[in-house]
Parts: sequence; C-alpha cells; structure tokens
Amino acid sequence: MIDFDEFMKVDLRIAKIIDAENVEEADKLIKITADLGNDKRTIFAGIKGFYEAEDLIGRNIIVVANLEPRKMRFGVSEGMLLAAGDDQNGVFLVAPDAGALPGMRVR
Repeated sequence: MIDFDEFMKVDLRIAKIIDAENVEEADKLIKITADLGNDKRTIFAGIKGFYEAEDLIGRNIIVVANLEPRKMRFGVSEGMLLAAGDDQNGVFLVAPDAGALPGMRVR
C-alpha cells in the first residue's frame, strides 16, 4: 500500500497520439509520438497485437509523464500509456472523455 502523498507523485497527463508506427524488429511494440501540450514524447507500447499503428493517430490517451526515460533496444521510451487487460482478453487503452486536452493533469 502507498499513501496519498506517494500516489500524488505520479504525474498522469492527457496526450494526443500524433504519430504511430510498428517497430518492425519487435513482436509487440508500437512507437508512439505523443503530444502532451507543451512537449512531445516518444513512447514504446507493447500493444501491436491489439491495435494497428495507423488507427492510433489522433486518439487521446493517458500517460505517466514523470516516469524516468527507459533506454530500449529500439530507442528511448519517455513515458508509459495506461491500458487495461491481458493477452487472453485483449488490451484496451484508457482514454479520457471528450473535452480533455493534451497536457491536462489527471486527478
């Protein structure tokens, strides 16, 4: 269990996917460029088997904005998107309601 102060350290933000492409050398990865309002981030997400890269462009998602960048074989991932599910039942992106804008903090 974590307390409220620890939870508040997680910076969840609305982001708009402005580009997405399959990582050809990876079975599960899609490289996403996300607009967080005041900056853009590259995020590698393991959702290739559940989403077509081109269908993601224009979608709003929720990302962990203050996650330390992670160097991967294919580049640096600068955040993490929120999704629910598993390999058996599917993976579903967590998306905000209409009206939420890139950069807004999720509370």
